[in-house]
Amino acid sequence: MKHPSGVYVCVKQGFSWPAFVLGSLWAIVRHMWRLAAVLIVVDVLLWFVGGYALQKANPALLFFFLIANIVYAVVRGRYGNRWLLAALYPGGFVSAVAQSEPAFSANP
Repeated sequence: MKHPSGVYVCVKQGFSWPAFVLGSLWAIVRHMWRLAAVLIVVDVLLWFVGGYALQKANPALLFFFLIANIVYAVVRGRYGNRWLLAALYPGGFVSAVAQSEPAFSANP
């Protein structure tokens, strides 16, 4: 991604390991404030569910807490780079990858 001021930002395609591991901290470092707020709210909700499950010693609720955390982390990783791209476009960034002609043409 390239900004009109000449600043480049690399955004890889595919799974985002930093978003998977770091979650809301990753969003804060990337200056995605709205996303960070949403992730923090989800973090707090999951934290309360986990505390409640531990307090009640409810195995079913503990299992739900575990599965919810795993799904939440996978969703962050799967969509992290897409969220980053969506945050860069309104700031004036454009794709820096040039559209090129195909290397082989079926019609000579």
